Amino acid sequence: MLPAARLLTVCALPLMALALSGSASPTPAGSGALDIEITGIRSAQGVVRLALCPPRSGFPDCGASVIRSTSAPAGRGHLRFHLADLPEGPLAVSVFHDANGNGRMDSFVGIPREGYGFSGNPPFRPRAPRFEEAQLNLSGHSSITISLRYLL
Repeated sequence: MLPAARLLTVCALPLMALALSGSASPTPAGSGALDIEITGIRSAQGVVRLALCPPRSGFPDCGASVIRSTSAPAGRGHLRFHLADLPEGPLAVSVFHDANGNGRMDSFVGIPREGYGFSGNPPFRPRAPRFEEAQLNLSGHSSITISLRYLL
């Protein structure tokens, strides 16, 4: 079992930057499109925030390198995003449920209280996933499903 402070470092800090990245970012023009279904949303409170990160961007906190970030009101159960005009090639997606809409990942004794997930749905590890573990190669129109994980 990880100490609570370590869980905050592993899970919450990269996602806090995602929450603060804003609702939209400039996007390089491209011919790719991505449909993202987010499942396992516990409540309709707050918003679901996501970011598409390129390789070598410090995933899951890709900061200023973000390809696109967006958010939408949460819907209990699932939510869908459609993103068009994306550059084709490798990318990874980070998502979290900002249930109270405060723009940050809340925690209790260092354990994230809000749901989070990544493309590829990598298994839980005592660290944030590496880009390669969440990578997808966008070519044309693709669809993915990301299952949110709640630790509390």
